[in-house]
Amino acid sequence: MNQLKITLEMLDGIPQNGPTDPINYYRRPFIGTLFRHRINLGLQLLPQQSYGRVLEIGYGSGFLLPTLAPGARELHGLDLDADPAPVHRMLASRGCAATLVQGSVYDLPYATGTFDLVVSFSTFEHLHEYHRALAETCRVLAPGGVFLLGMPSVNKTMEWLFHAIGHSTIDDVHVTSPQMVTSAFTGAGFRPAAAAYLDFPLAQPFGLRLYNNWLLEKPV
Repeated sequence: MNQLKITLEMLDGIPQNGPTDPINYYRRPFIGTLFRHRINLGLQLLPQQSYGRVLEIGYGSGFLLPTLAPGARELHGLDLDADPAPVHRMLASRGCAATLVQGSVYDLPYATGTFDLVVSFSTFEHLHEYHRALAETCRVLAPGGVFLLGMPSVNKTMEWLFHAIGHSTIDDVHVTSPQMVTSAFTGAGFRPAAAAYLDFPLAQPFGLRLYNNWLLEKPV
């Protein structure tokens, strides 16, 4: 798998998939740069190799799936609300395919040890039962598999920033913080391997942490 990267050009023509799909933010002049960069920071954590079965949890508009497809023997996606039909059409137009299902991360419809790589960006901050979601994700990973997890910081400053860009419900839907999730990694069966953060305008402790990415391993 070559170094993965999301660009503005890759997002051209991808429709919004439901009212909560954030794809349009990724195309904005300044905010879009930050949105894309936070994902790319996470993708850089992945070892440059091919994977057998790959799952994206919370695929939304499906914009990440074409980037993951060349390094996956089988590509899968799960989302609670997204309509698979427009994503299937978009993928077909780009010469790739994925098996997409509607379902919950609390009860993943896959056998234990199915996947070599699971990816999830901007989903876990919406989950009250994040312990259960982490445990389910670990269950469906094969021993030695990896989980790339990304989520925004959850605090009053981030609420204000999201309100400023027009996301009026952020304080209602961001219910779980990165600190809460990281405290549950080990108990869910994961071993942290690497991390990458988007801080603005400067690195911590002087800047504001906007986004958090972790690469987690399931021990053999």
